[in-house]
Amino acid sequence: MFVIKRNGKKETFDFSKIAYAMLRAYREVGVDVALEDCMRQAEEITKEYPADADIQIETIQDDVELYLMKSKQFETAKAYIKYRERQKADRENPWGDNDERQDMVLSKYLINGEDKKAFIKRIAFGKPSLEKIFRRKEAIFGGRNLYAIGREGNITGSNCYVVKDPEDNLESIYEVDYQIARTYSYGGGQGMNLSNIRPKGAKVNNTSSTTPGVMVFAEKYSHTTLNTQQDNRRGALMLILNIGHPDIIDFITTKLDLSKVNGANISIAMTDDFMNAVKEEKEWVMSFETPYEIIEKRVDAKKLLELVGYAAHTMGDPGVVFIDHMNDYHFMSEYPDVRFTATNPCGEQPLMPHGSCNLGSINLNAFVKKPFTEEAFYDFERFDYVVSEMIAALDDLLTMLGDRHALKEQREHVKKFREIGLGVMGLADLALSMRLPYGSQPFLDFLDTLMRRMLNVAVRTSAIRARDLGQFPRFDYDLISKSSFYKTAIDADTDALVKAHGMRNSRLLSIAPTGSISNILGVSGGVEPFFQINYTRRIVSMFDEEKTIHVWEKTPMQLARAMGISPDKLPTWALITSQNIAFEDRANVQAVIQKYVDTAISSTFNLPNNANVKDVTDIYLTAWEKKLKGSTVFRDRCAKIGILAGINENTEDLNPATPPTMHVLERWENKVSKEVKEYVTHITVSQSGYTPEKIEKELCPLCGDVLVKRGGCIHCNNPECDYEKCAI
Repeated sequence: MFVIKRNGKKETFDFSKIAYAMLRAYREVGVDVALEDCMRQAEEITKEYPADADIQIETIQDDVELYLMKSKQFETAKAYIKYRERQKADRENPWGDNDERQDMVLSKYLINGEDKKAFIKRIAFGKPSLEKIFRRKEAIFGGRNLYAIGREGNITGSNCYVVKDPEDNLESIYEVDYQIARTYSYGGGQGMNLSNIRPKGAKVNNTSSTTPGVMVFAEKYSHTTLNTQQDNRRGALMLILNIGHPDIIDFITTKLDLSKVNGANISIAMTDDFMNAVKEEKEWVMSFETPYEIIEKRVDAKKLLELVGYAAHTMGDPGVVFIDHMNDYHFMSEYPDVRFTATNPCGEQPLMPHGSCNLGSINLNAFVKKPFTEEAFYDFERFDYVVSEMIAALDDLLTMLGDRHALKEQREHVKKFREIGLGVMGLADLALSMRLPYGSQPFLDFLDTLMRRMLNVAVRTSAIRARDLGQFPRFDYDLISKSSFYKTAIDADTDALVKAHGMRNSRLLSIAPTGSISNILGVSGGVEPFFQINYTRRIVSMFDEEKTIHVWEKTPMQLARAMGISPDKLPTWALITSQNIAFEDRANVQAVIQKYVDTAISSTFNLPNNANVKDVTDIYLTAWEKKLKGSTVFRDRCAKIGILAGINENTEDLNPATPPTMHVLERWENKVSKEVKEYVTHITVSQSGYTPEKIEKELCPLCGDVLVKRGGCIHCNNPECDYEKCAI
């Protein structure tokens, strides 16, 4: 028996679809009925259908209505009829409730002359199940896929790429420059780690005699990013430097100068060793060895973290990635040749050299039934179905758009590893709809259940696709099943499927910021709390000119209407935002999610203007201790004005931090002559950069500690020693 859909397509008859539709109708009016009962009713309704018949979908739905009426389930019949009416309205006028903001953001993905209905049909690439998911705002692909699907030309469907890190020679440095430019031209973003490049002042075997250091090449890659245009935007770049590189202070402070490296996001790769040195208040060594010399710089680890905190407090950059946890907690952590050094521009995807990822996101709020009431519940059955469909669709896109990568190395990598990244959005909305205060223990408990379920559905779907379509070529059950991530997060029934069939994809879940797509669907982005309940949004780099619009978040307004009150009378638990939530509560949310995300989470700790540098460094320590894979901090009204601005447009920083000072002990050893030179470099930081003053190392004649320069005088670094002398 076949069902004829409204678009004329045939589908194999499936009792369960009728049963689930009836179950939703029963539940909507509070009738307690099991799915098995609905299955029996579906069989009763359709028992007279000829086995070889083609039945119109409208006929089936009419018969369901008639059955409910005859059974005197009048309220359920009414709910079912309303459901049909909503479905019809959604088919004819999808996303009809979108406002100006949503339509404005959507417009950048439309093909000329395309309306919403045609757009949804295009991005569903012929799959009715996907079309329905998109119409219902249950999920959507990432921005690059929305743009690439159905368009001709060299247009990638991947937001995320990581290039092979540049080696310490000009040939490699310039090859990477070409590769990122070519990737930008296809619409992708890039990430890289610069730590292989020798530090400033190191000897080189050419007419320069010494190298200008990492920052010159960081600036070069930044300019390439700014100068390679895409459709209505520029490329995106993530630059990462290891905390143990001798140029790390230059890197940390570079964005204090607004004219420098403004074509890239920057992050510091922090190791467990460094974070332990901070906690134990130990010295930290930054080192680099070249064919000619050994370079060591020593600094107080806590002071170095405070410098990162000052830069982030003042400018919002750099972010940090906890590189050891990033490498230790994912499916392929036990593969000896799989190591991550960098992420994509937003940080949600640590990738191998030339790796890429197709993204999509689930709207978590779409599955809340009876929202804002004491009877609110989560439709886990539908959630499971949508997760499975989206995993399959993202995997299909890897094949459909497999030749749409700029570089041969990228195309080959996709075939080997088949990386995808399904994420979430609408978490702050879900908290209100379920009446679970964001960050509270009941919220965390629910979130743990939800995310574990999402991961295991994703893995089971990948295993079934591996059975039908083949594993990713590098799949190795023995290695994957030994990973700490697998042992922590995978259920026994999921493991049985993986053991039997393998996995189609090496990476599955990834939490992107979802800025554009969450705006299109009208929910909060990623896993963030609401930034504010209402605010002004400036949309830049999307259109020929900047646009400013006023935004009221939809879900808080809906909650207020459901409670019969004005928004300013909402209870305190409903007014949790990134501006007032305790950072530990915020970190707890991300820690629960990270437990079940095999890649990473792009998320920002948004702080009020009165936060201080210690608040920032406390966030780094807390994030590391809670096993997050990274941490980005943005303080309201800091010098770097963000996309989001409060209703009050006064952006004066009322709480600038006092610039720190520190000194660095340097040791430069010539490997040929064995000559050693030692210096003390005194660092003076300002709100626009830093000034180093290098002097020959000299020891205190009284206590033997190092002499350092402060305020024009030479002082002993030992706080218990009073020795000083004039620096002139």
